[in-house]
Amino acid sequence: MYAASCIVAIALIGAIAWSFLGVPAREAMLVSAGIAVGVQVVAFTVARGLLRKNVMLGWGLGSLLRLLVLVAFAVVLARTSRAIMTPALLSFVGFLFVTTVIEPIFLKE
Repeated sequence: MYAASCIVAIALIGAIAWSFLGVPAREAMLVSAGIAVGVQVVAFTVARGLLRKNVMLGWGLGSLLRLLVLVAFAVVLARTSRAIMTPALLSFVGFLFVTTVIEPIFLKE
C-alpha cells in the first residue's frame, strides 16, 4: 500500500509540475520520480523491518539513505548535465519530502 501511495503522490506532483517544465526538465523529473519511488520503498522497508525493535532507528536509517542518494544524485547530475540539474533536484527533493510525510501513516499498521 505504501508503494502505491508513493506512486500516486509522485504522479500528482509530477502532473502539476509538468505544464511548467520544458522537455529536458520533464525527462529529468521522470528520472527523479523513478529514483524517488525506489529509494522510498527501500527506506520504508528498513523502517518497517525495525518497527518492533526501534522505530526511530529505522526511520533514521531511512532518512540517512535518502540523504546519501540525494547527494549521489546531485554529484552525478553536476558531472553529466548541469542544464537539468535544478528541475531534477527540486523535483527529487519534493518527491522525497511528500512521500516521507505520508510514511508514518503506514508505519502505524
